[in-house]
Amino acid sequence: MAGSQNGDEDIDVASSYRVERIPMHMSDWDPTRPSSLRTYLKMVSSLLRISHKNNIQQIHCAKVLPEALVAWLIKHIATIPYIVYAHGEEITVGLTSRKFQWLLPRIYNGAAAIIANSSNTRVLLEGIGIKANKIHLIHPGVDAEFYGFKAGEAEVIRNKYRLGTSPVILTVGRMQRRKGQDMVIKALPRIKEKFPAVKYIIVGTGEESRYLRTLAHNFGVADVVIFAGRVPDEDLPAYYSTCDVFVMPNREIDGDIEGFGMVYLEANAARKPVIGGISGGTGDAIVHGVTGLRVDGTDVKAITDSVISLLKNHAEAKAMGEAGRRRVEEEFKWESVAKRTIAISNSIETK
Repeated sequence: MAGSQNGDEDIDVASSYRVERIPMHMSDWDPTRPSSLRTYLKMVSSLLRISHKNNIQQIHCAKVLPEALVAWLIKHIATIPYIVYAHGEEITVGLTSRKFQWLLPRIYNGAAAIIANSSNTRVLLEGIGIKANKIHLIHPGVDAEFYGFKAGEAEVIRNKYRLGTSPVILTVGRMQRRKGQDMVIKALPRIKEKFPAVKYIIVGTGEESRYLRTLAHNFGVADVVIFAGRVPDEDLPAYYSTCDVFVMPNREIDGDIEGFGMVYLEANAARKPVIGGISGGTGDAIVHGVTGLRVDGTDVKAITDSVISLLKNHAEAKAMGEAGRRRVEEEFKWESVAKRTIAISNSIETK
């Protein structure tokens, strides 16, 4: 069961399973707001109908709000157990609201199991009183073959943006303040001193787009920054292949954190060294000094020095990229993720 999205008909037709689409969009997750409450009640009604019709034995919730709140209510009505996937940022953001401080622990503790994406997320869950025996740590998976090197991919991107032999820094992610694209732009003047031909490609869209363009202009690096915008998933491997260093120096902004950081592993799968921030769950995605570097995402100098270091030391950068690739192949295969998730699911007593 999922909300309606642009292009969902094509996705549903191509799926090997049936998808039920229902209205799930709400401007505010707060169930005490009348408009949100109506949406929640419609979701509960739809899920009850679907569960009864299909004899559903277990519900898996992509996140705590709105999905797990609906499952929590269903559990009280129809005694169907549910599993919640926890990502980290929804917990820290939720705790900024007094209502959610009360509600989130009840939803999580009502679950038969919680799958946390990182050690940091597990700590956050335990910090709000979630029983440790409910929490299972399973990192997201990566398709190593999809992001692996394919001859000619990098040349396509280099020709598209007329990069020539310029060293390339890359960020892939939504344009949000916590992702740190602004900090990389602030680091570029000094990086450019060491590498005059350097280019910085930003893949993604978001609310910070206008600010980032203005920032690049104000820092005199508008000619260095390439705003690639939204890129189809199938084209992402080519962008990763093009870069010399992947950097996303995340930081915490008003409780909003990077829960894990899949993009670091995607870049590693493409044999690229990565630089991330020290906040959130990036410690599980990046092995500092082995597959990449973790730095203070609020410190422009630290970001600058790390980028210059990897651009300068080709052997070290290459070794980190290769180590990252091996780690992805050994620890982050989707088959392993699926096997562990199924084992947890099978261990839960159904209604």
